[in-house]
Amino acid sequence: MSEFFRQGCTDGGRRRDLVEQLMKDERALPPLNQGSDFSEKGKRCGVQQRLSVVIPAQNEERTIGRVIREIKQLSPMEIIVVVNGSSDQTEVIARQLGAATIVFQEPLGTDVGRAIGAYAASGDTILFVDSDFDIPWRELAPFSDAVREDCDIAVNRLDHHLGMRMPWSTVTALKIALNMALGREDLANASLVHVPFAMNRRALEVMHWSTLLCPPKAYALGMLGGLSIRAVHRIEVDRLNRYRPHKHNNRGMNHSEAAMQIIGDHFEALYAIHGRREREGVIA
Repeated sequence: MSEFFRQGCTDGGRRRDLVEQLMKDERALPPLNQGSDFSEKGKRCGVQQRLSVVIPAQNEERTIGRVIREIKQLSPMEIIVVVNGSSDQTEVIARQLGAATIVFQEPLGTDVGRAIGAYAASGDTILFVDSDFDIPWRELAPFSDAVREDCDIAVNRLDHHLGMRMPWSTVTALKIALNMALGREDLANASLVHVPFAMNRRALEVMHWSTLLCPPKAYALGMLGGLSIRAVHRIEVDRLNRYRPHKHNNRGMNHSEAAMQIIGDHFEALYAIHGRREREGVIA
């Protein structure tokens, strides 16, 4: 990957090389340990859907059980936990609760587990959640329902506080700028940066599953490819996300490592927009 268009920003330790290997040879993927089909169980078994739920997880034995139990109420056909760099009981707990697992001994880095989970998923609708906090199933259902009924991608609506927090942070400003560059000012700061979000198989075909390792880039390519994207429901994930000092502490710098990675992701997305439009002859 060229460092130029990320402007020296961190990359979240992403194992892009593993994704590139998988794109060339499907045998690069560790075996999928099959799980249970929950489509005839849970609270949503009457809903006509083929739902896959993807959960990246690294040393989340304290929370993964609650996350899976809540997701099972959505009656998914499969729950895929992409276990990576774990030394605890995350995989054991996931398997005991009926989830399918893909296990990498090494950490995959930010968002790579989502991309690999999308590659492995077989459902018509794919819901992405995190493993470090559980969200009530009733709060997750609007995302899968929206994709099943009237859009290609359903994202978290987080614009309610924009008028209360001024000036905006650099990350928030970049999310808004990206939507403006895509001609979707109405989406404000909506993005694929924050879970939960859901998409259909058409979305994966248009943006390609591999781009999900850089969420703003996937979002931009999906928009340029004609996908219907809606901000459908509000979940306050900023309040739920676990604080990780090595990622979220700015240590006297202007931005934390996590913020620098998201800033770099938006640079990468803007570069992808420019390249796409240049190839299509939209710009000189």
